Amino acid sequence: MKRILLLAALLLPGLYAQAQCNGWTWPEDPATRTTAEEKNVLYTDALRNDNFAAAQGPHMWLLQNAPDLNTSIYINGAKIYNGLIDEADDSRKPALIDSLMMIYDMRRENCNEAEDVVARKAYDAYRHTIRDTDKLSDNLELFDEAFELNEADLPYYMLLPYMNVIRYNVRINKNLSETEILERYNKVIENLDKLIQEEPDAEKKAKLEEIRSTVNGMLTEMVEVDCDFVKENLAPKFEEDPTNVKLAKQIFGFMLQGKCTDDPLWLEAGEVIAENDPDFGLFKNLGAKAQSGGDIERAENLYNKAVEYAKTPADKAEIYVRLGSIRADQGRKGEARSMYYKALEADPSSKDPYNAIGYLYYGSFEQCAGKEDVVKDRAVFLAAYDMFQKGGNGSMAAKAKEQFPSKEEIFTFNKEVGQSVSTGCWIGETTTIRSRD
Repeated sequence: MKRILLLAALLLPGLYAQAQCNGWTWPEDPATRTTAEEKNVLYTDALRNDNFAAAQGPHMWLLQNAPDLNTSIYINGAKIYNGLIDEADDSRKPALIDSLMMIYDMRRENCNEAEDVVARKAYDAYRHTIRDTDKLSDNLELFDEAFELNEADLPYYMLLPYMNVIRYNVRINKNLSETEILERYNKVIENLDKLIQEEPDAEKKAKLEEIRSTVNGMLTEMVEVDCDFVKENLAPKFEEDPTNVKLAKQIFGFMLQGKCTDDPLWLEAGEVIAENDPDFGLFKNLGAKAQSGGDIERAENLYNKAVEYAKTPADKAEIYVRLGSIRADQGRKGEARSMYYKALEADPSSKDPYNAIGYLYYGSFEQCAGKEDVVKDRAVFLAAYDMFQKGGNGSMAAKAKEQFPSKEEIFTFNKEVGQSVSTGCWIGETTTIRSRD
């Protein structure tokens, strides 16, 4: 207890205010300096061996007699008291935690540091007191100050703890309105978005994305975030500032979670995100949503963007197949086939383009049948079969074969199995006559 009172006394206002601890400021008195050097060696040796109890005494002397010696006495002081807390029984922990908090306050006071110090203090307070309901409000205040001082420059390990502190305050103290919750959530997301954008390592970026997803899940525990919530709270802001990427990401994520992606707002938000941070997958999914919603021009624009940002031949081929499907749905079969062949140029190993062409041919019988020569008319099924075979689609190849001309029909129309035949029509393929029996 005496040591804790001593720490408190060292925090007398203005005692060492505005000092700097970046260099080594040894006491001017020779005898005091000698003692300070000895105490510094004693506590650092003990700390090096994780002997926190032995380090505590000489370290305390330095705090009392040379509080502006160097930042290291506060950095190491946090290590000492964190170690003591981890080793202590429950009865001693509260006093040690108070001492740890005072170490941070002394560093802020004596070394004129705030941003990093408050952040570290908040994190350690969270680690040691998150289950102490009496400390919930204090912890929230600490995290609020840390975020205010650091804005969007806090390390990732601060973000989930902050959300937890918010969540516990809401659940136990019931001291935050929805607006206050959202204000804090926005700070966390702002930090995460910056970290994700600046992270070059794909694995670490994925981890940050997971944290972002967890944060969104925690918000939904505190606030009923559904499509109505988005339309009521976020849509008006987005209308005022339709290029706000951060807001667009919130809307996009919440509407995805709320399964209301059919709303045009989701697509609009996604486009803002994609334009700011172009991504193949996002352009592809947005294009698919526009296509399913009947906005074909928009879908084509988004798919063309996806082609531009495709990273692999398979990605590019997939988009050409989707562009072909748009033309096929419009009855522009020749243009559709051209797109499918573009897909094969991009990725010759792809099977989907062959199958897509096979379906075009298979569905063209009525359009192409001249109804004068059954064998020639059924050549579309022969050509479709060839494509399904290349596409590895045994089921549709079998169906196409069922539509081949019979041996009798081949004989009747003066043709032979193995003979070449042209499909004519828009298809313009030459294939080989085969019979279905």
